[in-house]
Amino acid sequence: MSVPGEPAATTAPYVILREPDGSQRKYILAGATAWTLGRDEDNAIVLTDPSVSRQHALLQYLDNNSIYLIDLGSRNGSFVNNRRVSIPTLLQDGDHLTLGQSQLEFHSGSLASPEPSPAAKLSDTLVLQTRWLISVAVVDVRGYGQLTQQLDERLLSQVMGDWFRRGGDIIQQYGGTVDKYIGDAIMAVWFHAPQANEDPLQAEQVGIELDVKSVLRAMVKLFQMTEQLNGEFPLPSPLRLGAGVNTGSAIVRQVGNNTRQEYTALGDTVNLAFRIESVTRTLNADLAISHDTYTCLAQQLGQAATCFAQQAVQLKGYTHPHQVYYCDVGALQAVLST
Repeated sequence: MSVPGEPAATTAPYVILREPDGSQRKYILAGATAWTLGRDEDNAIVLTDPSVSRQHALLQYLDNNSIYLIDLGSRNGSFVNNRRVSIPTLLQDGDHLTLGQSQLEFHSGSLASPEPSPAAKLSDTLVLQTRWLISVAVVDVRGYGQLTQQLDERLLSQVMGDWFRRGGDIIQQYGGTVDKYIGDAIMAVWFHAPQANEDPLQAEQVGIELDVKSVLRAMVKLFQMTEQLNGEFPLPSPLRLGAGVNTGSAIVRQVGNNTRQEYTALGDTVNLAFRIESVTRTLNADLAISHDTYTCLAQQLGQAATCFAQQAVQLKGYTHPHQVYYCDVGALQAVLST
């Protein structure tokens, strides 16, 4: 029984594994941001099922109680509510997961007692909104729809599972955070520095251009990784990427408690990154960046930044044209390696 004014107990997300003999095992999804499932003993959730691959799937935590299932190219596939998945799939409370012959049930977690008082809420979970200078990168796999028609489901799951897993590792390696998966695309955020005003290029922001350079290095690595996958799998046509990057001020919503802090970027800076990625198709370019990202980058690269061409483009949802800078990723790689 809860005591008025005390914080409500909360349950973390969890999965229930139903064993063939009718018994159940419960796995709490807490204390980490990813949990592997498979036959190998080093998995976070070990499935003693011969139809399950050694490393079968991944449960990936992104934001508050949002967990995706990512198949890792398993032999017999991963299914959510009897539907095979080949791209990261956001799990909903009560979803049924099938890995090989293993059956699991996902639960998102909930309040275990009545709603606490406002004071109790504040002591348990703190919600803050602050302004930050961030870079947002949106990376999309081109032609995914065509691949779904050309590849068998197992191969498609293996290719896409590897791409998302390796892509997440690259983004983290270069200081970014995967914010969300949107179908066959990744949105990643780099949090550069808190801001006192809305000018993303204020002079006192020391070292911001170095962070922007790291963002673009991550983009180059993502393209290189994709080429490696093209060489590893018998694909009817190579995987291709399009990437858009924007740097600017954003409201960052911070939700946290004593054990975990979560950050979500909101506003036009995020939206503009998606729009910039979308014009890479019409520009026939690998990568496009905003004027603000280019300005930050040019401070570091100097004359070498001329590897970018520029064009004023009309972006969906915006009244005035935006100056967009774009280039082939090979040219960018040569510049960043000097």
